[in-house]
Amino acid sequence: MKNKFIIFAASVLSLASCSFLDVVPENTAILEDSFKSSQQAQQFLYRVYNYIPNISSFRWAPDMCAGGDLITGPAGNLEWFGYRSVLCGNETPDGTYFSFWDGGNALGRQPVYWDLYKGIKYAYMFISHVDSVPDMPESEKTRTKGEAYFLIAYLHWTLMQYYGPVVIIDHEIPVDAEADEMMMPRSSWDDCVDFVTTTFDTAASMLNPTVANNELGRASSVAAKAYKARVLMYAASPMTNGNEAYSSFVSKDGTPLMPREYDKEKWKKALDAIQEAINLAEGNGYALYGGTAADADAGTKNYYNCFVETDWAAQKEYLFSIGAQPGEGVNIQRIAGVRVWDGSEYNADGAAINYTGNGFRQYLVPTLQIAETFLTDKGLPLWADPDTKDKSLAELVADGDGNGISDFCQNRDPRFYATIGYDGGEYTSNSDTYTLELRYHQKHGYTGDEQTEYNGSCTGYVLQKFISVNSTYNESTNTMGLAKYPFPYLRLAELYLDYAEADFEYDGDLSSTGIGYLDKVRERAGLPGFEESWTEAGGKPSGENMRKALRYENMAELACECRLYHNLRRWNLAQEWLGHTPEGLNIDGATVEDFNTLATLKEQSKFPRVFDYPKTNWLPIPRAEIENNNLLVQNPGYN
Repeated sequence: MKNKFIIFAASVLSLASCSFLDVVPENTAILEDSFKSSQQAQQFLYRVYNYIPNISSFRWAPDMCAGGDLITGPAGNLEWFGYRSVLCGNETPDGTYFSFWDGGNALGRQPVYWDLYKGIKYAYMFISHVDSVPDMPESEKTRTKGEAYFLIAYLHWTLMQYYGPVVIIDHEIPVDAEADEMMMPRSSWDDCVDFVTTTFDTAASMLNPTVANNELGRASSVAAKAYKARVLMYAASPMTNGNEAYSSFVSKDGTPLMPREYDKEKWKKALDAIQEAINLAEGNGYALYGGTAADADAGTKNYYNCFVETDWAAQKEYLFSIGAQPGEGVNIQRIAGVRVWDGSEYNADGAAINYTGNGFRQYLVPTLQIAETFLTDKGLPLWADPDTKDKSLAELVADGDGNGISDFCQNRDPRFYATIGYDGGEYTSNSDTYTLELRYHQKHGYTGDEQTEYNGSCTGYVLQKFISVNSTYNESTNTMGLAKYPFPYLRLAELYLDYAEADFEYDGDLSSTGIGYLDKVRERAGLPGFEESWTEAGGKPSGENMRKALRYENMAELACECRLYHNLRRWNLAQEWLGHTPEGLNIDGATVEDFNTLATLKEQSKFPRVFDYPKTNWLPIPRAEIENNNLLVQNPGYN
């Protein structure tokens, strides 16, 4: 959706690394002036939209890299790479790199000031004033009110994902409100879920099911119902559904803030909400990009093109997405795997002499851990496929057949090839398709310079997903031309996968409907149907193996889309996946044999990884907020 909305919003989004205090007027008289015309009221609403955090950059939110599917090299420090604060346990009430709760003094060279409660406040202001706009049609007043309710629900939900139970703001707080009117306790998790899902329903009742091609980023009823489903999936999941780790998490008056008993019926609520969202989406023309693939090559093409499509009329899968965000071009520049360097000159220490950071820098890269989650070409996880299940990871990453390509990168899920760039594989960018040379001192490999963040991939892999062939660098003029497109905040594929998960969790098996939705995702990628694939492994899995299989389906499909950060937490797996320094390939290896060897990733020794469960599930509430509001309690582990 190339659009007027995003062209306008992009100019406001430049405020993302500044204080939002002046974005919307506080003075009552000036506030009333903001609603003297339809155009002014729309501008007010567009500004409120910009309180949605930019998750598509590792600088402004932890989602992209603190989930373990993407990583930057070891040389950079916390002031630039704040996501490491989450991975290394550096977040404290006195120092956070992600200030979503209060928009206060976040740490870092480019601190984050997403004051989500201020955004909620302004959304209520919009609702209370928009009826006074003289030249706005009633239908547009209804629609824009629906957008404001969507934002109220969305911003509350975002706070819940980062902080757990939150303070619910269910009414407009006047500009001249007394301080004690804003002193409210945190509500219980279940009350927060009820408030947010009800508010999404309210929004959906006022919104259109689709948005026009010039309105990318505006809410629809489909987006509202889909987010309601996501909230209920999270609420039914192990982290927040009877988790004993939170049994003593209570408010100042002793009220439990988290549910203490498991409630199976929460999966049914999620299942019903997902079905409602799917029906609404499909009934209004939403569909998986590319449809069913004829073969594996077509599946790879389908999946790759889904994330680099610039013609919004052809993109029917994104239920909610945002474009033209700060950092989008930076991300592309720092992902693309083909750098401008001939790999010919080194100093006595083996570091590159003539390599610079101009052009594509190749240091935002996928991990071996996320590459493992992709299926084999049979449609089975590595741990279930008869050809791979008995092999160690070290055996899999080796070049077993001597053709110069790791066994790990052969006979894989078509989505693997649309997502992961590997040594000896094809890679598309800069108006061409290349063969990657990622070994030590090769053209695209590690340069040997440990002091530079863009010295080469620290994992031995590069990211293909999101990189268009039309993103270019001209060495002679030192200029870049970056193809930009919306970043998916929520796709239809997620609803299909969530249905299968909720279906299994509620009934202990997959129904024909659940399998049907799962197969839609698989067949778009050129994979066999779920049951057909599992005949190769002795039949459809059950119990823990089914649960694990469905989670791998989710991780592969949504890889590097900022979902793993949250999904690992809701599954209670974050401590297992993120609490240690991960492995990658041996980037110091110049030969095929040496390169395709497991090695512990180089990390800053000053900040070893730690996942203090359950503390690290959520961010700390800033100490100043606790001190200013004596009804608030801190998150577990941060006292």
